[in-house]
Amino acid sequence: MNSALLVNIVLYGVIIVMMFNILQTSKRQKKRKDLIDLVNMIKDPEFFFQKGDEVLEKYKDDPEILNKARVVVLWGISYHKQYEKFKDMLASIDMNPLIENKKNGLSIDLNEDSFFYMYLGIPNILYQDKQDEMRDLLKEKMQEFDEKLTGQLVREISLEINKYYTNEDDRGLAFYEKVLDGNYGQYTYSKTMIGLYKSIVNAMAARIYLDNGETEKYQAAEGMVKDFDESGVGHRWLQSLDIHFATPSEDESDQNAEDNDKETFEITNESAKKADVIDAEVVKEEEKKEDQE
Repeated sequence: MNSALLVNIVLYGVIIVMMFNILQTSKRQKKRKDLIDLVNMIKDPEFFFQKGDEVLEKYKDDPEILNKARVVVLWGISYHKQYEKFKDMLASIDMNPLIENKKNGLSIDLNEDSFFYMYLGIPNILYQDKQDEMRDLLKEKMQEFDEKLTGQLVREISLEINKYYTNEDDRGLAFYEKVLDGNYGQYTYSKTMIGLYKSIVNAMAARIYLDNGETEKYQAAEGMVKDFDESGVGHRWLQSLDIHFATPSEDESDQNAEDNDKETFEITNESAKKADVIDAEVVKEEEKKEDQE
C-alpha cells in the first residue's frame, strides 16, 4: 500500500469520526432542547407539569435525559410547593447515568446542571419553605455519591451551606471566603458555572456579615449581591436569606420582568444573570476569562 493511499484512508477515517461526533452532538442538543423548554415553563405550573409528563414519557428509554428531566420536575415540585409529590419523584431519580467514566476518573461536567439542582437549588427552596424533612431526604439520597464526587465544587459548596442551614460551626464562612479569594483550584467544576457558584457563596458570606455586624465586609460584598438579585435564581436565593433591596421603579420593574420572563441554561462568569440552571456545555469565552484570572 503506497503512502498516498494510506494518508487518504486515514483522512477518510477522521472525517467519518468527525461526522459521527457532529451527529451525536446534534442529537444531544435536540434532547436538551426539550429540557430547556421544560425549564422555561416553570412559572406556569399547568404547562410545566404537562410538559414534564411528556418529556418523561418521551425519554423513558434514555436513562440520562430521563433522569435529568426527573430532576427538573423535582425542582418544579419544590418551586410550586406541591410537596405531596416530592417523595415519589425523589425516589424515582437515579443520578448514576449522569456520571461519566473518563480517563482521568469520574466526571459530571455534561450534567452539572442536574447536580446543581440536587445539591444547591432544590435544598435552598426547601430551606426557605421550612421543609426540613424533605431536605434531609434529599441530602440522604445525595450522600450515596459522597465518595464518587469528593472534590466536585458543587458538592463541597453544598456541604458548607448545610452548615448554614443547621447553624453549625462557622456556617461555612471560611469556605465561602476561600472561594471568593480564588482558592478553589483543587476542586473540579464546569467553567460555565463558576460565576453562579461565586454569586451563591458571596450571598452566603454577605448574610453572615450582616448577622455579625461586619458592615465593611458586607459593603464589599454588596455589589455582587445586587448583581445576583437581578436574576431569577439570585432573587429567590436572596429571599431565602432575608436579603432584600429597594423595589425598582415601574419602568425598571417592567424591564426586569421582560428580561427574566424565561429561565435559561446559560450563565456567564460575569454575573450569572437571567438564569436558573446551567447546561454544562462549555462557553469558550468564559473559559478564556477564567484561564486569564
